[in-house]
Amino acid sequence: METRNFTRRESALHSEVEALRLAMENMLQHSTCQSFGTDCKELIAMIKESHA
Repeated sequence: METRNFTRRESALHSEVEALRLAMENMLQHSTCQSFGTDCKELIAMIKESHA
């Protein structure tokens, strides 16, 4: 997995979400048969907010 310079995010959670997003994109490039899930209410709210 390649490394990237991340821009400063609003919080540590935002940085973690960005790293997770990049990891998920990388996994999907190699296989379309992936399933991702979370029970983190803050993460779910951030994802819903970004799609609104």
